[in-house]
Amino acid sequence: MLQKYITMLREDIKEAMGRRCGLDELNNLIMLVGFLYVVAALFTKNKIFLLLGAAFVVLCYLRVFSKNVDKRKRENDFYMRYMGKVVLEARLLKLMTRMKCKSILDKEYVYFVCDECHQVIRVPKGKNKVNIRCPKCNHTFVKRT
Repeated sequence: MLQKYITMLREDIKEAMGRRCGLDELNNLIMLVGFLYVVAALFTKNKIFLLLGAAFVVLCYLRVFSKNVDKRKRENDFYMRYMGKVVLEARLLKLMTRMKCKSILDKEYVYFVCDECHQVIRVPKGKNKVNIRCPKCNHTFVKRT
């Protein structure tokens, strides 16, 4: 009986969310800003920060559950056109930092990131200059291990 109810609920949720916008990069930013305002409100005991944070979170949920997919897509495209490069550079910086930490911990391999497609490539240590070919995009570059 419970399994049947869960299956029906799951199908209803799939059907309802099928016509919705869902999460995108702009929603992630709006949610992050709202979360930062709420955290600032906790430290400063300022209710204005709490209201601003709640407003951003509500705006994010309104965008997620919006049926006007075309308008939400245009908003996200506008955001990505101007902020997309910054977001991608931040992700690349995070990836590079993670790979540098991994290289320090790994005694046998060095990790590099392809400049073209950002694929992580593992190369054996102690080979001096190595000609590295990316397996994903075939871009070739030279690095010291």
